[in-house]
Amino acid sequence: MTRKVRLSDVSRAAGVGLATVSRALGDHPDVSEATRERVRGVARELGYRPSVTARALRSGGFHAISAIVPDAGWGWWEPVVRAAFKTASAEGYQLMVHPVAGTLGGAAAIVEGLANVPTEGVIVISVPDQDAVREACDRIPLPAVAIDDTSRNVRFPTVSPRNREGARIAVEHLIAQGRRSIALLSVDLGTGLTDWGDGLFIDERAAGYRDALEAAGIAYNESLVIDCDDFLDEARPTLPALDAALERGVEIDAIFCIADLMAAPALRTLRAHGLRVPEDVSLVGFDDERAAGLVDPQLTTMRQPYAEMGRLAVELLLRSIRGEELDDQRHEIDTQLVERASTTPRLRPAETMRPAPL
Repeated sequence: MTRKVRLSDVSRAAGVGLATVSRALGDHPDVSEATRERVRGVARELGYRPSVTARALRSGGFHAISAIVPDAGWGWWEPVVRAAFKTASAEGYQLMVHPVAGTLGGAAAIVEGLANVPTEGVIVISVPDQDAVREACDRIPLPAVAIDDTSRNVRFPTVSPRNREGARIAVEHLIAQGRRSIALLSVDLGTGLTDWGDGLFIDERAAGYRDALEAAGIAYNESLVIDCDDFLDEARPTLPALDAALERGVEIDAIFCIADLMAAPALRTLRAHGLRVPEDVSLVGFDDERAAGLVDPQLTTMRQPYAEMGRLAVELLLRSIRGEELDDQRHEIDTQLVERASTTPRLRPAETMRPAPL
């Protein structure tokens, strides 16, 4: 991170003493208007940001951090923020939440606006463009941590789930139940799903799918990899890509959904083709967001470590605020298989009934 500009830097550049700089920035009446404007101009040019810690000491100890939440159609991040709030509160910090919500310039613009907010650091959740956000944090400057598994380019200390390992466990669960024709229901990012960045987590979960097949000696079958480009359209009764695969006669006895959001339309599609879940086709998702418990049957899925991610993000951010130099690296946390009614062992053909011996 770029070195933080200090009051002494403004003093040297403006050619006035520290006391004058402090008074000029604080609207003290002893400073002339010309000096005040000159000092403030130098401060803006250098990127000086008044110390929130110093203000807190003067105002009685107010401490705050911020969290920027994504502009997405689902609230998977809500339990993350709840855990972050609890952890911050235990450390004497308030947590302020800033939704992107279509803000012009996105998360980077919100970070720029934090220069005028009494916050000491920021957690950015699901960042499609880490470069722009990183540059904004450096200009203020503001310590930052990311909760993100969509971007390959790590520009912050970043917290994310172990996607590849979690996907492997999910598919291994299906294999252990006797399923062998396991489809991967994935996402085609070519249609502009920018909330998902460059799709790192999609590739990692797809790699975990292949890992499980390979370990079990099951050949990878391209016809079982089904990319969907419109699953977020809730008005669609079925998934056209899955529809097409079933109409072509692709045999499927299990499906691993790259995300829970795909499970509901997948269930509708299977039912439209007369297939029962879980008897004919077992279904597993990934995330364990609220939708997993609302579908029928309820969804077996990999639970993301939401609480752990929120807690660790706050802990990393506070370490940075307190002066520790943190590497821009990914901190991954284990996921957990949650078994529900959408999976069951594969039914074997009934044995031929023989007459009982006399």
